[in-house]
Amino acid sequence: MSLRCLRILAAIASKGTFAAAAEQFHLTQSAVSLQMKNLEEELGVPLFERLGRGTKLNLNGKLVVERGREILDLYDGMKTELSPSGAIKGVLTLGAVPTVITGALPPVLGRLRRDHEDMQVRVVSSLSAELARQVEEGDLDAALTTEPPFSIPEHYQWRVYDEEPFFVVAPKGATPATVAELFRTYPFVRFDRTAWAGALVDGQLLAQGIRPREVMEFDSLEAAMSLVQEGLGIAVVPLNRRRFKEAQRHFTLTPFGAPQLVRRVGMYQKRRHPRLALTHLVLEELCRECGYIKNT
Repeated sequence: MSLRCLRILAAIASKGTFAAAAEQFHLTQSAVSLQMKNLEEELGVPLFERLGRGTKLNLNGKLVVERGREILDLYDGMKTELSPSGAIKGVLTLGAVPTVITGALPPVLGRLRRDHEDMQVRVVSSLSAELARQVEEGDLDAALTTEPPFSIPEHYQWRVYDEEPFFVVAPKGATPATVAELFRTYPFVRFDRTAWAGALVDGQLLAQGIRPREVMEFDSLEAAMSLVQEGLGIAVVPLNRRRFKEAQRHFTLTPFGAPQLVRRVGMYQKRRHPRLALTHLVLEELCRECGYIKNT
């Protein structure tokens, strides 16, 4: 069983088809099919279900993918472990939700780039759920997400580096009012109900018996707040310390929730992977940037 064969199998699991895996490795689809046939013969079990002209991994295949990724992580990690002590280098593929990319991440990456010229970072933006999936499928080394609404799997970890309280954001000069009164007065500019943070907001609205009059929905915090500034309604958004100070200048802010709802932002990654030293360095710098004091 070759490492290349395991990498191809992992690519099939991640990309979904033999053709996509072949394209990734610059092979023909028939060459990929032959590699998988040889692997099945070597293991003595079928790894795929043949469905007409398509295929999908069966239970055996999913198990081999999981174990294969562990083997690849261990192998790829040897280079890091054998590097000279203190050396920080390599390419880190990092996922991040949009609010992180426009928040704490740029100054952190700027400092790291100045201090560690051999370190390169590729950043991918998406929602937390999609980023977590990409970490689990091996497409990302780590992801900066909101706190997962599920138990963290055994071979993964999520470490917090910032906390962001939620506020009802109303146009500047809005008469001070309770949250319920604000929702009765203004339509609701919703910030992405499909995000994990959106589920937190919906749960709190339900608990308070508030049924908002929705006018628009955006997947960008900045876009939602721009509409509020134009007087089109109110929004409920999480604000870290830097964004809170800026928002105070342009909006009327009212704490949301009783007690105030807070979301935590952290790093999701495997417990063992080749670029663990790089992700730990990024996490340390994010804690410093956000002024977060770790309890552990």
